[in-house]
Amino acid sequence: MKKLRREFYPFLLVLPAFTYVFLWASYPMFLTFRLSLYKYTLGTPWSEAEFVGAENFRWLIYEDWQLVPSLIITLEFVVFQVVGGLLLGLGIALLLNRITKGRNLIAVLFIIPMALMPSMVGLTWRLFYSYDGIVNYFVESIFGWKVNWCSTSYALPAVIITELWQWTPFFILVFFAALTSLPREPYEAARVDGASSWLIFKYITFPSLKPIVLITLILRTVEALRSFDILYTIFGGGPGTATQTLSIHIQQTAFTARNVGHGAALSSLLIFITIVAIFPLIWSFSRRKY
Repeated sequence: MKKLRREFYPFLLVLPAFTYVFLWASYPMFLTFRLSLYKYTLGTPWSEAEFVGAENFRWLIYEDWQLVPSLIITLEFVVFQVVGGLLLGLGIALLLNRITKGRNLIAVLFIIPMALMPSMVGLTWRLFYSYDGIVNYFVESIFGWKVNWCSTSYALPAVIITELWQWTPFFILVFFAALTSLPREPYEAARVDGASSWLIFKYITFPSLKPIVLITLILRTVEALRSFDILYTIFGGGPGTATQTLSIHIQQTAFTARNVGHGAALSSLLIFITIVAIFPLIWSFSRRKY
């Protein structure tokens, strides 16, 4: 009985926080799903809303011609941002871990991009991406030509670069903190045995960082799927539909077109996609014993 009590004690400690977060998260989800069952125009009284059942989801599947393109753009945006941020963050953290003096000051400087408001970052980088802006200054200095970042070909890479600039420091700081907390004995033993830097990373560093990698992937995948501020402030989903991710499509449907029912159906789809995307990561994390 005492052993059973000890096993359930951590769950009892977590229960209040879990209940609070669950209630705050479940109510908006319930409200979103409820709105998806109605035909409702934004700005009109709720009494004029008409219950249509699954009609909004039928429209989503058969009539929303922007759905598939926005899903493809969302996939590209999330993959390049999350994977790129992970690789850059891990590489910079490994380099930072080799520095002996001043590395804590450098780590503090990496906090600055994350502390800035995403909307302000988007507006600033919108100026940077102008044809005679600072980005093209460096591009022309290195390659000898300028890039039209506001074109349909380069708009999506532009917003991905901006997101990487702001959120790669998240990976850097998390990985750097994890690297500094790893025990030194396995590294010393590996060096005594003549192991190369690559073998040390492959068999000691990376396996030790796997839990951190999974957690950061989960957090950044969720954030990337619902990313809106930077996308909207730089190009507003344009030019054309070049940067129209699912979150931008939801905003344009629910607030620009004022069709709340269709927007709620799209939001329900985004929630479902988020759950499906992070479930394998959570499952992989839960079944591993580190």
